[in-house]
Amino acid sequence: MTAAVRLTAALENRYSIERELGAGGMATVYLADDLRHARKVAVKVLRPELAAVIGAERFLAEIRTTANLQHPHILPLFDSGEADGFLFYVMPFVEGESLRDRLTREQQLPIADSVRIATEVASALDYAHRHGVIHRDIKPENILLHDGRAVVADFGIALAASKAGTRMTETGMSLGTPHYMSPEQAMGERTITARSDVYALGCVTYEMLVGDPPFIGSTAQAIVAKVMTEKVAAPTRLRDTIPPAVEDAVLTALEKLPADRFATAAEFAAALGGGATVRSTARAQQRTVVSQGPWRRISLVLGALLLGSVALAAWAIGRGPVASGPEVFDAALPESAGISLGAATASTSFGTPLRNLSVASDGSFAVYAAREGDSTMLWRRSLRDASANVIAGTRGAIAPRISPDGSRVAFLVGGRAMIVPIEGGDAELLLDGADPRTLEWASPTSLLLIDFEGSRLSWLDPERSQRPRSRVTTALGYGHWIPENRQVISSRNGTALVIDPESGETWPVRSMLPDGSPGSVLSGSAFRVIQGEYLVYISDGNLRAATYDRDRHLAGRPVNLVSGIRRESTGAAQFDVTESGDLVYAPGADATVGRIVRLRPGAEPEPLPLDSAEIQRFDLSPDGRWLAVVVVTTEGQEVRLHDLRDGQRINWLRAELIRHALWSPDGQRLIVGVRDSTRWSILSGIPSTGMPPDTLYSGSLENALDPLDYRASDAVVAQNWTTYTAVRFDPGVQPIRFDTLATKVRFASLSPDMTRMMYTEESGRLVVASRPAGGRRWQVAADGAEPLWMSPTEIIFRRGVSWYVARLDPATGEPQGAPTFWGRDPRFSDTAGWSNRLSHDGGIIYLQGPSQVSGSHLRVIPDWVTRMKAALDEANR
Repeated sequence: MTAAVRLTAALENRYSIERELGAGGMATVYLADDLRHARKVAVKVLRPELAAVIGAERFLAEIRTTANLQHPHILPLFDSGEADGFLFYVMPFVEGESLRDRLTREQQLPIADSVRIATEVASALDYAHRHGVIHRDIKPENILLHDGRAVVADFGIALAASKAGTRMTETGMSLGTPHYMSPEQAMGERTITARSDVYALGCVTYEMLVGDPPFIGSTAQAIVAKVMTEKVAAPTRLRDTIPPAVEDAVLTALEKLPADRFATAAEFAAALGGGATVRSTARAQQRTVVSQGPWRRISLVLGALLLGSVALAAWAIGRGPVASGPEVFDAALPESAGISLGAATASTSFGTPLRNLSVASDGSFAVYAAREGDSTMLWRRSLRDASANVIAGTRGAIAPRISPDGSRVAFLVGGRAMIVPIEGGDAELLLDGADPRTLEWASPTSLLLIDFEGSRLSWLDPERSQRPRSRVTTALGYGHWIPENRQVISSRNGTALVIDPESGETWPVRSMLPDGSPGSVLSGSAFRVIQGEYLVYISDGNLRAATYDRDRHLAGRPVNLVSGIRRESTGAAQFDVTESGDLVYAPGADATVGRIVRLRPGAEPEPLPLDSAEIQRFDLSPDGRWLAVVVVTTEGQEVRLHDLRDGQRINWLRAELIRHALWSPDGQRLIVGVRDSTRWSILSGIPSTGMPPDTLYSGSLENALDPLDYRASDAVVAQNWTTYTAVRFDPGVQPIRFDTLATKVRFASLSPDMTRMMYTEESGRLVVASRPAGGRRWQVAADGAEPLWMSPTEIIFRRGVSWYVARLDPATGEPQGAPTFWGRDPRFSDTAGWSNRLSHDGGIIYLQGPSQVSGSHLRVIPDWVTRMKAALDEANR
């Protein structure tokens, strides 16, 4: 659903959205009808990232402040509020153009028009300054021209954003625009005065007169450097008809030191009109050719502060060749090719969201998976300049991994591991049918693959001089190779685990107590070892670091270093650390926490009445009353039963790991798969009795059976995720006897009348087969995941974040026509296992995660490892 559609629904009783007028760095503007007053208005909606940082309370408070500004050259505020997560404010719709539109058309304005517009803006600024409001973002885009008269917009948004403090850097945005930013604003000064607005208006006036802002450059970094260190070219050098008084006023407004500028916007306006004393020719020349002594001291101070200012910048800048580059910079991704986050594509149908980002060992470029419809492509984004290009031959790819020499990139497509030259071309197959979860380069000539359930490790030879070598081992989560001792560090149930892939031996990673002895097992996800001596991981929304004793598997006292890194619902995080020590990550929301929603055809997703949690699996009772939810907790996982009628909650079962909890057809009994460190069991119980569940089956981890479908009282379908075998058993018969239904399939289920079976093959093909085995088979779709029987003749299945319905012939089971679109939710969050279930009222339920399904930029912290070490040294003193 588009933002415009959501906004229309949220504001339907107040405003009718017609169309988008434009979008900027902080907000999107829509043309709307004010239903109450029958007039055209402009509705400005903050970007979600900015809204999250500012917060509704602060935003509305600051908007109220600016709503009291009543001036003929300030655009008035009609309304503001929050609706369905949108923060918005409403202004008159100005039938005219912005100053930017006019400059684009004419480039230079008549001198009289330039002076008049600047004077009108100065009048608005002086009024606002006297009422304690600094604009902070004066630029041609924020100056509207109505019947030729200048009107200043956007006081409130800049004021609210300025009070968000350092958190603004987390959004990838900053207040001000490089061409119009005062030196003190570029340096990140927390206290900005009216003189900063005077400087910005001086820049705008300069551009109206000359045709370009005072400083231009190929990157924001270059522009900021000029703002802080270079002198402004006199306007008369570029346009000799400019009156001396106007030139003197503009250059005074553009002085680098605030104290040397006009104290008020009114003084600037007076000087433009010739009312102020015009400086002598000698003073003007002195300003144009500044004496080297004091200017050198100023430029050195400003240059020393350049690093901090660039860290606050909001623009996509490339890292230049200078050794003392910025402390932090953002690499903007193409608007149509943001990094894919969560279950945005069909490629993630069989597994769980993976790390879709890899960075070259020298930090020169990154490769990431970008959304392309309901699929993906890999893109290469330079971190030295602004270039970005698609890598041919990678359609459907996720989890890219750049080779140590930077010449190739390995990736996953469904159940296949592939490799392609970094320039693109024909991808070559490394392994098929593994349904991998983790792919890592273990050496310059070998790759390590961990399969979907983490119970099989495979070594792949990119040169294919050797056959793939595999072994079954203990179940892991997302793993990362430790080259120093040839082990894998991973997470299991939110705790750190190290495994020796050759021997199969495992060790939990524990915290180190002050006396050096082992403490509790380390909690978190996305673990990796840096240089064999440091451990980094995600915990409580922060990237943490700790010293690491890899021989004893002990971690020292951790420190929080970076927040706001995108983490997926299964714990995988979108960051990479290069051998050169750079940290590169995709900023974003933590998708480990979501809410269950119900979706019906033609309706909006409807949240069910339970709190957000780290939800893994769920099932709704046939009468729609009880929702069984598997939730991750600090002590493992537990099954919670929510009564959707009166809101009560029952904590029914706790275990190390719990698979699907399925309701019986009569809604009385639950069947669930559980795991401890050595055994896998299938349990059955009646929650209403208060009695513990019975054990129906217990076996080794290699023979783990995950219950998937419970449509008849005598038929439970389970899946062995090691062999991909679907079996059926009768829960009322002991000892349990398993009948094989199919091999090498996923998401198997039986039709309600038990006459047909449905499953997805390793290739992704969705198939319906008649029963008993050996009957007819039909392809329902070439690509379909997690199919559900809505009736004996109707199937719903998923492709990425969209659902489709296929209808079958009642007599033969043959599909009748092509599948039809049923619904879509970009916020769908892919969980481990079956991610959607029937809601028993013609709809489905699923987990809805954060709104962010793709990222617009990568954040780069050069030489981050050095800073990490310094922070650890300081913490351990």
